Amino acid sequence: MKSFRKLYHHGRIVDDLAAAMAAMERDLGVTWAPVRTFDPIRVWLPATEGDAGGWSEARIAVTYSRQGPIHFELIEILAPGAYDALRAVSSDHVGAWVDNVGDEVETLVADGWTLIAAGASPKHRYGQMAYLSKDGGPVLELVGEAIRPMIEEWIAASQ
Repeated sequence: MKSFRKLYHHGRIVDDLAAAMAAMERDLGVTWAPVRTFDPIRVWLPATEGDAGGWSEARIAVTYSRQGPIHFELIEILAPGAYDALRAVSSDHVGAWVDNVGDEVETLVADGWTLIAAGASPKHRYGQMAYLSKDGGPVLELVGEAIRPMIEEWIAASQ
């Protein structure tokens, strides 16, 4: 499957970002990129049983470990919102670079994967990120190569 060929992070939603960073720094020796707060970030949610879906917002704080090639990503949900849909499936996910998020989402959905959340609607080809899962397996975040330079700059930035 093409989506797993360019994995670059293992993400986890945590209750306390600072505490999780400190524990992983102590236990694993990782150091962290600057924390970025997205307050809010727009997220598109598909319709589910009892929910019409559509545009929503998330308020999150995020950081990445500097060490790689598989980076740790920590996410703290700052207020109820769109990322609760992701956490309802799993607090963990893996992220992979893809050339075209829309094409990959359509391929995975045709193979039985379920879309959890995306950066844009299907009309806009899901934007530059989308979270999917299949049969209780791992959550996969597809991240567009178009934003790779921004993410890599963030990981390399000094505090």
